[in-house]
Amino acid sequence: MSKEMGTLRPSQLIYHFGPGSIVDMMDQSVIVMAADMWNTHNTPQEKDERITRALNIDHIKILNERPNTVKVRAKPFPKWKICPNCNMMTEFTNTHCYHCDQKGEEVELYPSRFVVACNHGHIQDFPYVEWVHKDKTCTSDKPALKFIRQGNSGSLSDLYVQCVKCKEKQSLGKIMQKDALKSVLPSCTGERPWVGDKQSCTETMETYLRGASNIYSPAVTSFLQIPLSEQNKDPLYNDVIENKTALLKASEKGEDVLLMQMNILNIDESGLEKIQQILAGEYEEEVTYQSIRKQEWNTLVQEDVDDSYGTGYKSTTVDIHDQMKSYFSSIHKVESLPEIQVLQGFTRIDYIDRFEVTDSKDLLPIMKNTKTNWLPGARNNGEGIFFQFDQNKLMEWSRETNPSEITTDIITRYNKQRDQLGYSTMPIESKHLLIHTFSHALIKELAIHSGYSTTSLKERIYCSDDMQGVLIYTASGDSEGSLGGLIEQATPDKLYPVFIRAIERMMYCSSDPNCSEGEFKFQSTANGAACHSCSYVSETSCEWGNQLLDRRLLLNINPGDTYGFFEE
Repeated sequence: MSKEMGTLRPSQLIYHFGPGSIVDMMDQSVIVMAADMWNTHNTPQEKDERITRALNIDHIKILNERPNTVKVRAKPFPKWKICPNCNMMTEFTNTHCYHCDQKGEEVELYPSRFVVACNHGHIQDFPYVEWVHKDKTCTSDKPALKFIRQGNSGSLSDLYVQCVKCKEKQSLGKIMQKDALKSVLPSCTGERPWVGDKQSCTETMETYLRGASNIYSPAVTSFLQIPLSEQNKDPLYNDVIENKTALLKASEKGEDVLLMQMNILNIDESGLEKIQQILAGEYEEEVTYQSIRKQEWNTLVQEDVDDSYGTGYKSTTVDIHDQMKSYFSSIHKVESLPEIQVLQGFTRIDYIDRFEVTDSKDLLPIMKNTKTNWLPGARNNGEGIFFQFDQNKLMEWSRETNPSEITTDIITRYNKQRDQLGYSTMPIESKHLLIHTFSHALIKELAIHSGYSTTSLKERIYCSDDMQGVLIYTASGDSEGSLGGLIEQATPDKLYPVFIRAIERMMYCSSDPNCSEGEFKFQSTANGAACHSCSYVSETSCEWGNQLLDRRLLLNINPGDTYGFFEE
């Protein structure tokens, strides 16, 4: 018999509360089941070829277009629950304390705070029975446990669990220590409760709080649904399609005749193999995360684009204030910006690789059936401002100020972190850090003037040999995503003061001089002069996890510094 547990917004299902996550509902804690176990029969589908090919799926189910048709399945987790009145513990599915019911009292149980998980994502209840009895055997076939609090400090050392049958009692003070469970749980049990199966696993399980942030890290890939510009279209492919009938007839008569036809059509002979694949229907252009970014860039830099009756994308070029012209080659006001966010999977304990988000080989599955050909997603419509940095100015800055003196150590630390997590190193340059830090400064300042919160604004970094820019945009699941407050700031007389304040705000930090010198005692992140007090934004706003930041690249904040890009 099913029971209504509560409601979740579609955006929550994509980010924080997707399949495999633990959710605290009104009266119990549950784990969200696999997406192919949900009721999504009437959910609209999206078959954008670029997105589906990049993710190797057939379609995306858009959860937020008919949210009332989506029924999400979940089951209680963890199983262990505790009575706040008599402190008795139970694994049964009842929501009220049996012992208190016998006394005529109706007391709701609350879920255990602790779960155990391994690096491969398997998760289960904390083994309370085994922990209490350790190497001993309980005198009863059915041990009964009681949760005991001693002391007033609130620390784990004040918490005990006792078996009321054999009187064995153990403190929970050491359960969070590494390898603390080896004696009672030698290896992982391989449980995957969100898909309802078990796997063989030899990893060691560790104890975590059920609400810990690293228990569930979603891998969400974002795509802009924008029209492709002419630069994105393969000219050879277009030529073949336009002359397909003639080329097919020539191909049937042999390779020599096909080459003659190609010469007549002014098609280079070096493309013969590719043409033959296209004619045979065997050619598919590779679609990658970087190729999609390049396609987006090619459209964003166009002067004026209006695809209102197609994708819905619309942008116009705005005038640049005289004091900003030396830094930016163009600024665009994106009045309508459709975005699709797709949940590919998630990680547990380890965090995802933010530079290669479409690579899902190490992600935990969100589907029970491995042959499922769709993924859950959400379509949002927002607005934004796109800044294209002047390439010559960037090259001049890199050549004359030599920012690598301070960025080399940051980049080395970041790639060392990637290596420890099993990811490949990235060819990051100083301009990556400059554009990223500028983006954060602007997000903070635009939030003040545009009427959006900082969590509603997001960044999209474009940085490579032939791309250097950033898109600051908002794409929320409701009307807040397109209220017009952001693009209103794109006019020169409004944007210049915002720009100046954003840069000047990076001059000072309450953590200076430690922050300004970039010499923190514990370098837990790959940053220079950047911290929570000055440069960080919310995790949902930042593409690179609040790493690769250094405000010394924006302007000279210390005596003797010469690295500031905007120092003029």
